Amino acid sequence: MDHARGDKPLIGMRSKLPNGSVHWNVPFGSMIGLWCLMVGWLPPACAQQASGAKSDSAKSSKVKVTWQVTVPEGTPESSKVYIAGSIDAFGPWQPNAFEMAKQEDGTYRADVELPIGTRVEYKFTRGSWATVEKTPQGAEIQNRLLSVRGPETVRVAIASWAIPKSAPSSTATGDLRWMDFASEVLGSKRRVTVWLPPQYRDRLQEGFPVVYCLDGQNLFDRQRAAFGVEWEADETARALASGPANLPLILVGIDNSKDRFDEYTPVVDEVSDKPVGGKADEYLRFLVTELKPWIDQEFRTLKSTETTAIVGSSLGGVLVLHALRTHPEVFGKGAAMSPSLFWGQGYTIQQYSQPPSDQAFGGKQRLWLDIGTREGKSDRGQVQAVEQTEQLAEALKQHHRERIEVRTMIDSEAKHHEAAWARRLPIALEFLFSSPVEGGSK
Repeated sequence: MDHARGDKPLIGMRSKLPNGSVHWNVPFGSMIGLWCLMVGWLPPACAQQASGAKSDSAKSSKVKVTWQVTVPEGTPESSKVYIAGSIDAFGPWQPNAFEMAKQEDGTYRADVELPIGTRVEYKFTRGSWATVEKTPQGAEIQNRLLSVRGPETVRVAIASWAIPKSAPSSTATGDLRWMDFASEVLGSKRRVTVWLPPQYRDRLQEGFPVVYCLDGQNLFDRQRAAFGVEWEADETARALASGPANLPLILVGIDNSKDRFDEYTPVVDEVSDKPVGGKADEYLRFLVTELKPWIDQEFRTLKSTETTAIVGSSLGGVLVLHALRTHPEVFGKGAAMSPSLFWGQGYTIQQYSQPPSDQAFGGKQRLWLDIGTREGKSDRGQVQAVEQTEQLAEALKQHHRERIEVRTMIDSEAKHHEAAWARRLPIALEFLFSSPVEGGSK
């Protein structure tokens, strides 16, 4: 889908942060391997999620597994070949973590000691996901799979490599401000990007609604977004501000971090047999007590719950639902796009399946809830994702009808990725702010 892009350069903002420090930054190029770790799912080349090393403690004896790899004709002589996969030795899933040894005959070899019962998903790369292995026709391949049952030699002939593409040009448009925000709550800095509507410069006595967006690096610029796919939130916001909807909004994008699993989830679950998650309340304390007050101080915002929204996808959708439930005094609107409702054995569904308490809920809220019909690693997983979303929608209808106005969308054939969320974002924002907002007194 082509969109007209503005050519207005990004505007750096020099602002004093709460701790007195000042930071200047400019957008940087896509860091593909790091992003894979932060967002918690594999790149399109690795469409299925890593299952992790599955080891049975009763079968802890290790055996040697040898990989012997033949590379396609035309592979540069100086090329290094790596195994990226679901076990710690292979990253996990870092494209340049485990280098294979080149042999005199031009093949590559790796010897790894693994416990019997280990299940490994993996792929071969030349050091980055931009040079991952492909089919003979250059298409994506499924993750390779090995279940360790004893000593074994795995022989692989790689058909072709992905051809690295030149770095994409920036696609950010409009009045963007960015800074590295130092959080005392999180004990780290977070890149924050603010998009201002066209009316912001003209209506100097007015304030504007604010939308806090998780995974902020994916919002505005394909140069920073995961694998060059952005939400096109700047184009969407401009269309809403300038079109018939007349919805001038301030967007605040907060980049995620390597602790995304922890920060976006309210309870602990297991990832690759390790306990992860449960720090959502701490992350929301950062948003509510540090970032939002600073945004309200630095920009002309409308500060009521009716004019404050939070938007996120996947695990970010789980955080949105948790924020609406635990901080109704702050967030009056939210969009939970493709929320990972399986997390914590369905914790979010369980919480919303209980009647609200006066302490847990404030005034009337608005929630956009959606899911695609092709989200999941298997046919059953796709069905379960839809079923869980419908179960949550029913719980909201039964127990929270008086407190939360909900609109649910089941998006036919949609997958779990940025392109699908970008397509649904305009509908979600228009629903959340369906009463025309022309700006108002601060």
